[in-house]
Amino acid sequence: MKKILLFSLLLPLCVLTFAFMSPQDPGPQVLNNIAVQFITTNGYGNNIYVDNFILGTQYTSDVAISSINNIPKDTNYTIGSASFKVAPSVTVSNVGTTTASGFNVVMTAGSYTSTKPVSSLSSGSGVNVIFDSLTISPNSPLNIVVYSTWASDLNKSNDTLRQYSVYFAGLKRNVLVEAYTQWNCGPCASNTPYLDQFQSQHWDTLCVIRYHVWWPGSNNDPMYLANSVQCSNRVRYYGVGGVPDGNMDGTYLHIFPYSPPETQFGTPYYTRLAKGTPIGLHVTDTRIAGDTIKCDINLNVVSPLAAGNYRLRVNAVERIRSYSGGSNGETSFKDIFRRMFPDTNGMAIPTAVGNYNYTFKYLRESGWIDSLVYTVAFVQNDMNKEVLNCDKGRRWSLDVATKKTDAEKSNLRPMRRPNVENLNSRVLTNGTQVDNIESGFNYEIFESTFPPSGWTIVNPDGGVTWEQFNGANGPLFGGTKSARVNCYSYGTSGQMDYLKSKVYNSIDLTDSLKFNWAHAVYSGYTERMQVQVSTNGGTSFAYTIFDRSGATLATAPATSNDFIPADASQWGRFSIAMSNVITAIHQFGNEVPTAYGLNQNYPNPFNPATVISYSIPKTSKVTLKVYDIKGQLIETLFDGMQNAGNYITQFDGSKFASGVYFYRLVSDKYSATNKMLIVK
Repeated sequence: MKKILLFSLLLPLCVLTFAFMSPQDPGPQVLNNIAVQFITTNGYGNNIYVDNFILGTQYTSDVAISSINNIPKDTNYTIGSASFKVAPSVTVSNVGTTTASGFNVVMTAGSYTSTKPVSSLSSGSGVNVIFDSLTISPNSPLNIVVYSTWASDLNKSNDTLRQYSVYFAGLKRNVLVEAYTQWNCGPCASNTPYLDQFQSQHWDTLCVIRYHVWWPGSNNDPMYLANSVQCSNRVRYYGVGGVPDGNMDGTYLHIFPYSPPETQFGTPYYTRLAKGTPIGLHVTDTRIAGDTIKCDINLNVVSPLAAGNYRLRVNAVERIRSYSGGSNGETSFKDIFRRMFPDTNGMAIPTAVGNYNYTFKYLRESGWIDSLVYTVAFVQNDMNKEVLNCDKGRRWSLDVATKKTDAEKSNLRPMRRPNVENLNSRVLTNGTQVDNIESGFNYEIFESTFPPSGWTIVNPDGGVTWEQFNGANGPLFGGTKSARVNCYSYGTSGQMDYLKSKVYNSIDLTDSLKFNWAHAVYSGYTERMQVQVSTNGGTSFAYTIFDRSGATLATAPATSNDFIPADASQWGRFSIAMSNVITAIHQFGNEVPTAYGLNQNYPNPFNPATVISYSIPKTSKVTLKVYDIKGQLIETLFDGMQNAGNYITQFDGSKFASGVYFYRLVSDKYSATNKMLIVK
């Protein structure tokens, strides 16, 4: 009887062992619906940079057309209606692992064709290719195609860049500076003279509005208290977290420090001044009976406007006023924001081409000096905060500012904004979601539009968030730009900001996820960055692959200056295999399988880890267990209820000896067993 019983126990094991011999290795397991998010937690310390995101395996030979640098895509405006010429500049990057040489780069746009040679391009480097002059005629769309001709390129998916651009006839613009200050703010006192200096030098084409805030120190600034609601609304609109703070045309945000003004204000000013605008704006102020100011505004839409939410905002501004009582030593304040009409939301304007006239009448309030009050009007697109044009009712300045000496410059950072309230939530979503089958190598180097196509930014507090920074580039690939969160000026501690990737498909478990990052500690303040992976298209992010803060996040020496990585040595490099990301049972994809299935593990043989995947066609009790050659249970990977779907997990064999092992799936009336081999 004992022999019969022993035979009955051994027979299933023999059958089990035989079953393990038949399955064949099907090759790499493929993942779809992969997304990645970068999360920063602000500590009002110093900036965090990310660059050169990679998901996949690099090809040995791979040249990419990265960006067209000086012809923006979609809708643009020139100054005037005459045709003009531009020598197109295109960045070409070698994203392969070997040197690329002896190929051409070609640009076409209608009948225009220009071909330029690239003699040699080392791995990870980039080059700006300058093409022959292209004549651009307003109102004539451009369908631009740029491609490389390198015959040895193994990845053809990134050899060609296509871009639609159109220029419409436009007008010269004025430029708007909105600044934030307070009479108890020490850095404000030392920085304001530089803005005064720049303003006096560019009075005719520059409008300046200065809003006063409720911090630092006592909330007793009379210029804030005179209109606290509207001042606070503009603080929230731009997410101002520290003072002094400045922005230009709603496009260049959080300008600090103000010195040297020729760089801090001059660089964005001349960039904006060179861009045409579709909107002409002219403001005329007239004093009428009593204390009333009559403001006539002529608004001329000369070309079609891109999609947007365009608002006319009309502001009463007091040119100069003396106050005493603040703690920073300032007694003379300029371009004080007094009131916005009809309110801080402004009023919608027509978008059709045409000439429109508006008249506003407002009373000079008792605290305003009549002869020094004037109107500043501007048109702003609330979809992206860009100011399209501005003008003011005052045509002359009262003073010529004097430049401070270098010895008087202050290195103080902005005075942080206290986190005393919950700001309205705002989610900024940009780009078009892409869910196509990708090539085997996916990357984003943040050199073109930002956020990149298919990527999104989530900015819960509407404050400082992820932005493109021109002037710092990670070492993995050549370029000049990266993604940044300006924590140095982000005074609201604890806020989390998200940069989410597009959705990627056809990702092998042998692929790697890589990126560069940079950070320097500001003593006494702590930043944090997390990187998480989703396997369901971004619905949830189950895997945290990177979580560092403070000194462990830092890649450069601590500094109290606004941190910008100086060279490759101040960047970190992170890399992880996707097979190491999948560390628990996880459902992937959205398909419901029609049958049960247990796939062969991959890789096999393996050391130390391998991936196991299986399919469940209906909700049922599931067990997935691993046995040794003797049939003894050594690990339970899952035991519980599961919904219908495709599942994947990783088995870590690092604590087990070399040899044959078996994994068995049991669900409902289905069971299957496969063999795997650890080789150390």
